[in-house]
Amino acid sequence: MTAFNFFLISILYFWASSTALSLGIGYYTVYRPVVSGFVTGLILGDPFLGMAAGAVVNVIYMNFVSTGGSFKGDQCLTAVIAASAAILLGLSPVEASAFAYPFGYLGILIWKYRLNINHIFVNKYEKAYDEGKNPDISLYDGLYPQLLLYIMSSVVVGAAFLIMSLFDNMIVEYHENIKIFLFMAGMFLVSYSVISILTNLKNKYAYLSFGLFFLAVIIFNIGSYWFLTAAAIFLFALSNKNLRIDNKRSNKINNINKKDLTYAWFIWMNFSHSCYSYDRLQGLAFAHSMKNIFKKLYNEKNEVSRAIHRHTEFFNTEPNMGTPIHGYIISIEEQASLNANDTDTAYIKKGMMGIAAGLGDSYTQVVLTPLFISLSVMMCVDGIYIAAFLPILYLAGSILLISYSGWMNGYYAGREYLLERINTVKNSKIKKHFPHIFSGILGVAAAKLILTSIESTNTVYTLSSVVLSAAAYWVMKRSKR
Repeated sequence: MTAFNFFLISILYFWASSTALSLGIGYYTVYRPVVSGFVTGLILGDPFLGMAAGAVVNVIYMNFVSTGGSFKGDQCLTAVIAASAAILLGLSPVEASAFAYPFGYLGILIWKYRLNINHIFVNKYEKAYDEGKNPDISLYDGLYPQLLLYIMSSVVVGAAFLIMSLFDNMIVEYHENIKIFLFMAGMFLVSYSVISILTNLKNKYAYLSFGLFFLAVIIFNIGSYWFLTAAAIFLFALSNKNLRIDNKRSNKINNINKKDLTYAWFIWMNFSHSCYSYDRLQGLAFAHSMKNIFKKLYNEKNEVSRAIHRHTEFFNTEPNMGTPIHGYIISIEEQASLNANDTDTAYIKKGMMGIAAGLGDSYTQVVLTPLFISLSVMMCVDGIYIAAFLPILYLAGSILLISYSGWMNGYYAGREYLLERINTVKNSKIKKHFPHIFSGILGVAAAKLILTSIESTNTVYTLSSVVLSAAAYWVMKRSKR
């Protein structure tokens, strides 16, 4: 691997770990192993092998959810190493995934230290504000944290590849034995993840759906594209199509136009987690998104700086489902500036953000993301790589639509729109039928992976790994009782 390859991979890992320059959808797309594995493969000369390795990692991390600063493993770094190991060390996707799995814990360090170190930028901003310097929030929420994140990303990727290189000679010397061990470990991780997911769904019909689709593929070897087509039709029928932006319900005198609102939304989507810290979480990002709004509402620099500073307080919500809060706060600030009076929006934000955060994560991270990513994984393990991008593109579009429509409707319709959105999500047909659809897709993906593995290696190793993982999961559950 050349220095230029390393530079590109470090950029990839930085980009995937940051919301910057991805309109906020990088977390749902580039960060996911099936995509980061593809890009790593593209850099190293074999994009589809990289994507296949990423798909296996994605199955292992399929139930990954990160909320409120929690982080249990870095699936992107795992995928980068898995794709690299598959291409550079000649490992199969399953073997490469097992090899890369421990590296996911290395990625936790960057997340934890990032949350602590970003506190420095919060303090620097506060100090500059207290000294009356009217600090530029875009530096403290944008530029400085992102430069630090790139440095940290490069160090972590460098350490990972250094550790990986230490195993190079060992793999060459004990090639067959290590490959058998890695294959069994990889199948164990995949099987354990699938069993864990089905258990966590807590739906008896999920097992039935998984079993039916699994057996259908094992017996008849049905192509994944048939399941993708059926899922697309079914999901379209269940989807909520009432996401229009209703700007006719506002009878206010407006100084803020659609261009101003769109730019503020653009800033939020790119920097919602840029300076994520334990004490403020998204506080600086909220203030950053309000910068151009306040520049439009106030003429004096001090007034703009004071208004921005008001919104640097603690704030945390799901960044896409929670956007009606931002739109509503903008409308309140606009009316306050027109009436020349101060308004306390802190209690409004605190009252609204908790509801949106819990409900939003349970929809975007727990339902939409695993649903569409699993469709992509299903296509990858069947070797249909180009079509695997279709669910990812649909997911990206859905996230953008949810976020943008919420931002605009929050401004025009106010608090009521957030309540309307909450009811819509609670009554979502996709959410209601998620366990059955998702478990069926997972059944197809698992069956395709097993069929592929049986073709490429000893059947005994494959089946032994599956049985061993089931036994391990049963023992673990028994010990927790």
